[in-house]
Amino acid sequence: MRDKSIGSYVSVYKAEGQLDGEIVKAFLEAQGVPAMLSQDTAGKIYGLTVGNLGEVDVLVAPADEAKARELLRAMESGEYANEILVSDAGSNEKLDAQSQPEEAELKERKRVLFLCTGNSARSQMAEAVVNHELWDRWIAVSAGIKPTGYVHPYALAALEEAGIFHQGESKSVEQFKGQSFDLVVTVCDQAREACPLWLGPEKRIHVGFEDPAAVQGTEEEKMAAFRKTLKLIRATIPAVLKEFEGES
Repeated sequence: MRDKSIGSYVSVYKAEGQLDGEIVKAFLEAQGVPAMLSQDTAGKIYGLTVGNLGEVDVLVAPADEAKARELLRAMESGEYANEILVSDAGSNEKLDAQSQPEEAELKERKRVLFLCTGNSARSQMAEAVVNHELWDRWIAVSAGIKPTGYVHPYALAALEEAGIFHQGESKSVEQFKGQSFDLVVTVCDQAREACPLWLGPEKRIHVGFEDPAAVQGTEEEKMAAFRKTLKLIRATIPAVLKEFEGES
């Protein structure tokens, strides 16, 4: 285990990949400790590493840290060897049946690039949503035509409220030159117009969202705009990718 504070959450366990993290998260929640996973497995896969797609932190609220660490020490000592980790039998079956992803399994996952102008809000949220909700079938990354160099704090706050941890960074689309994608999704009109030709038009679609960063008003009004955009992204993007799966 390794201590690591991230935002308002504290890491209590460093898991070897998403599935290992899901099992530990399920264990903690079965004992009454809410937990969430960082998205290191998604946020640092720009080179499409193989194996377990990197490490993932199991996060809890600071108030639950002591209890979580005590439970994890007990788990590691074998006290919970026969414990049912998840109340839902179907979920248990799924977790037990899946081992760490093999290289062939990882290569079967489709890759999607979300492209925006600054890569600070909409494309970052789309990336985070896909890696959170469709991580077993898709690997999502994001980039900008003219990257701002930062991820908008309201975007991160909206994701955190939704229980989606994201470690994104604003980066240029040129970083992905030479890499192949199953799908490129532009989420703003400017990126649609300036989308580099090398990305390939046959695998490119546009799903536009209004820029929440352009909203003026109070802090709460601005935050509300980001919540609305995230809600629209969650309602739209996973459905688009599932439809693409059916067509491909």
